[in-house]
Amino acid sequence: MPVLAFLAGAVGYYIRQLEILHVFDAVTGLPLRGSAVTYSLIALTVVFLVLIFLFSIYLAVKKRSPEGFSDAFETGQASYPIILSVIGLFWLMATIRYFAGIYTSGLMASVDLLFSSLSSLSAIATAVLAIDTYRSQEKKAALPLCILPALFMCFWLIVFYRQNASNPVLTSYAYTCLAIMFSALGFYFTCGYVFNKPAPGKTVFSCLAAVYFCIISLADHQTVGLRLVVISIIATNAVYCAKLIKNLQRKES
Repeated sequence: MPVLAFLAGAVGYYIRQLEILHVFDAVTGLPLRGSAVTYSLIALTVVFLVLIFLFSIYLAVKKRSPEGFSDAFETGQASYPIILSVIGLFWLMATIRYFAGIYTSGLMASVDLLFSSLSSLSAIATAVLAIDTYRSQEKKAALPLCILPALFMCFWLIVFYRQNASNPVLTSYAYTCLAIMFSALGFYFTCGYVFNKPAPGKTVFSCLAAVYFCIISLADHQTVGLRLVVISIIATNAVYCAKLIKNLQRKES
């Protein structure tokens, strides 16, 4: 299913590029009504969401996940801290790249500074959490750090909505908005395993949807640094989703 999310996202990315190039007017920004490209992307999105929704229902009915964070995501394996540490470092460098681009452009605002700070803390938290849970299976002082990425995505969602609330063309920003929303949900449900509130169906659905919409959002007009941050979020959701699916167990009759 994570592979399917990447494939569907790649197709959606290509269609989204066609939509941006040929559907939206270069001067007014208004879309052409009845465009086959727009309807194709909507149809792909609906089909993909239905598939992962059915898959998540199957997991909720037939499977159960370990309640603990370590058992659910295999934190005891060496691949876990290595992969997430690399992702965290990449995420941090992407945030620095974003901050540098905004700073040099002379358009720095307080919201950009807060955005960069929360993004950096989320990147560091991702790596520290992975290292701490791998080194110590008994004491996991870094577990509460899992909340930071969810808070960052919620903040990003608020900022993004404020920037686009007056835009009447919903299709111009809807996919990026959905990407941020499902990323927030993915991190939120992942945090549930820290507090003994596992929800495998909801977690998998949110993470897969986040991967799909984030890939599509890469086609939208964004700075290089912001695109790199989105790629980091894609990788994080994909790793958590793949680890969780691997460790699900069949429910006893």
